[in-house]
Amino acid sequence: MREGVNTIGDRYTPPARLIHWIMAVGFGFMWICGFTMTTLVAEESSLEEWLYGSHISVGVTLLALLMIRVVVRLTTVQPPLPVSLTLAERRSSKCVHALLYVLPFAVIGAGWAEMEFGGHVVEWFGVPLPSGLPDIESVEETAEEVHKWLAYTMLALASLHVAAVAKHRWIDGHDVLHRMT
Repeated sequence: MREGVNTIGDRYTPPARLIHWIMAVGFGFMWICGFTMTTLVAEESSLEEWLYGSHISVGVTLLALLMIRVVVRLTTVQPPLPVSLTLAERRSSKCVHALLYVLPFAVIGAGWAEMEFGGHVVEWFGVPLPSGLPDIESVEETAEEVHKWLAYTMLALASLHVAAVAKHRWIDGHDVLHRMT
């Protein structure tokens, strides 16, 4: 076997892999949807309203999946990193992975706060969810900016994550992607 190629025992568990890929697709949708509804679509249009409702509902779904993902992460053994990774790569990997758990909570939390501070009810596919924040429109704008910049930060980090997987696979010759497929 080629150095760095993982065996089946070096993979994440099936639930971890499934949640990872569902969330990857979900966040891809969220970034495209968020950019489209705030930049490309006419305000107050039916398309903007559909994108807005979809963005919120998928965000709530991702929050639930993220909580399940954390439980799966804390209750399962993680596969070891390839021994061929340098200490800097190992540390970077741990840091990026930790941020990819923390940032989604922050992004979704800021989006939820934006909604509630703006006096809007967060709905999950038409089902209103409990509200816990007051209607303070001056804070809504701040929450909106925080939500946007955290989302861009998370997108940059996810892009770095994908680039690192590609680098490891095609340049370094150790297939870390195998761990999650």
